Amino acid sequence: MNNSASHSKLSLLVAVLTGSLASACCWSFIFAVLGLGSASFFIVLEPFRPLFAVITIGLLLWAGWQYWRKRNICFAQECKAPNPVWVIGLGLLSIVLLFFPYVY
Repeated sequence: MNNSASHSKLSLLVAVLTGSLASACCWSFIFAVLGLGSASFFIVLEPFRPLFAVITIGLLLWAGWQYWRKRNICFAQECKAPNPVWVIGLGLLSIVLLFFPYVY
């Protein structure tokens, strides 16, 4: 694995993490239903939701740019293009996690 693909996957994984942190304030209902009432400490993350959202979107843009740059280079040099499963899958997961509080 080259360095560019490694940075792209790492930024996608961090985007999923920050997307889940952006929606963590709304998980208290889920924890209460599961009987984990003391897990509602995630409510303290509510003021940081915009920050986590900006970081998530920035990381998704960075990972997408890395993917498309590598793809264009491979098309120009006639090598094998990278697989878009990581970019699409983890990107969609982080978007769903990011907008979970607004849908819920």
